[in-house]
Amino acid sequence: MSGWGCSYQKGELCELLKKPCDPGDKGCVLYGKAVFSSPSTPSNEALKRREELKEKR
Repeated sequence: MSGWGCSYQKGELCELLKKPCDPGDKGCVLYGKAVFSSPSTPSNEALKRREELKEKR
């Protein structure tokens, strides 16, 4: 098992986005860079689009 700690997370709040922490949400440092187990995470779709664009090049 592995873990990741965000330097912007202070308790349940994201200091960068000024709202509750939701890893992979738009604006998060992980957005579009990682796949999350929750299918509703916006990061998953962004990563998929990024990979499709990379294949087209």
